[in-house]
Amino acid sequence: MDLEGARSHIIDMVFVICLMFLFIFSALTVITIGADIYQKNVVAVDENYYKRTACAYITEKIRQSDVNGGIFVKKIFDQDALVLQSEENGILYDTYIYDYDGNLMELFAMDELKDLYPKSGQKILELTKFDVKYVGPTTLSVDVILKDGTEESFLVTTKSVSEE
Repeated sequence: MDLEGARSHIIDMVFVICLMFLFIFSALTVITIGADIYQKNVVAVDENYYKRTACAYITEKIRQSDVNGGIFVKKIFDQDALVLQSEENGILYDTYIYDYDGNLMELFAMDELKDLYPKSGQKILELTKFDVKYVGPTTLSVDVILKDGTEESFLVTTKSVSEE
């Protein structure tokens, strides 16, 4: 009788150990699947961030400066740049949005300054290309190629009319 009691205890112990290993294996599998899903989501959110940030930033800057004659496209640094003009205390200021050295840049300067340097601007976002032009009296076409090669094109309609 002792022999049967010892066998049943060994079988019970082996069964419990097998169950424990099955639980550990299942837990590790769920963690691995969850980590993979999380990593894919992080990559998707990062890509979406760059797409949305470029479009939202440019659109918001245009909306902030939407007064008659305050938005125009000007050739600067051998490329077309978006110029947002504002007046404070009787002095005209220009905000230039352009691309330089793989970055979307913003440069704020007095309108009367003629010697501007592209390096002087503040880096906003990494990109490959930024192109802006008027396609109608109140419609700007903006083309952006992001650092990953994604092309984003969008139109922004202003309330004010371009003086060009």
